[in-house]
Amino acid sequence: MSTLAIRQKLIAIHRRNVGRVEVTRNQAPWIKPLWAATSYPSGMENREPYCAAGQCWGLREWLKLPEVLAQLKMTPAAAEKWRCKSAGAFAWGHWARDKGLPILDENDVFHTGDIVIYRRSHVEIYVDDIPGGRFMAIGYNTNSAGSRDGEGCYEKPRPREGILEVVRMML
Repeated sequence: MSTLAIRQKLIAIHRRNVGRVEVTRNQAPWIKPLWAATSYPSGMENREPYCAAGQCWGLREWLKLPEVLAQLKMTPAAAEKWRCKSAGAFAWGHWARDKGLPILDENDVFHTGDIVIYRRSHVEIYVDDIPGGRFMAIGYNTNSAGSRDGEGCYEKPRPREGILEVVRMML
């Protein structure tokens, strides 16, 4: 049975923030809840990059959905314990290995909802392939040009070059 509809709900959650921008460097009212989903809730006050905090927030919100919990065969408490809470981009790969999740490389076929970790210490969520060997992703702490140190949350086309690894959370 396909889990695409469930994975698309994760994308819909992240799209709530697409187009939102910072008020000052790495700070805005909409960014504060992202940090509350991490193990580093003071990250905004310290003006830290928030790309991974955005992914933590989206995952936490997604894991509140009954259909997601049912598919993963988890209780809300188990899901909260299971999810990644790290504000570090590279930590998502360590978390995935610890949880026994599939790790892909830039040449694999990606699925909607996969977590893309870049060599440049940045993390985004994969949306879908687009022509030219590129893909759409939603990222936090990026900008309209696609930088890893940006000004908000954007859904942008990305090249496969520069991917360190990709985490698959749901088959």
